[in-house]
Amino acid sequence: MRSIFNTVTLTLALATVTPMVVSTPTTFAAETQVQPSRKQTSEHLTRHQTYPATRAELLASCKNLMEFSDGEKRWFAAHLPEGTYNSADEVMKVLYKK
Repeated sequence: MRSIFNTVTLTLALATVTPMVVSTPTTFAAETQVQPSRKQTSEHLTRHQTYPATRAELLASCKNLMEFSDGEKRWFAAHLPEGTYNSADEVMKVLYKK
């Protein structure tokens, strides 16, 4: 009787822990930053943005675009410092400095 109880307890514990272990990489992958292509970024900044623009305005413009993945949007936000930008070229220089 005791071994049946231990077996059931172990089974329930494994059933609870396994989904958490399996789902961890998915959560990590969702937080990954991916550098967007220069061409795509330049086109967005030239066509969809008016200047002067603050960092907040640039991020708001980028946030709802379907052409950028969530990872690309996170990269853009992580690499764009606070400030007011007067042109797409100015933003590009800050984002893709060598």
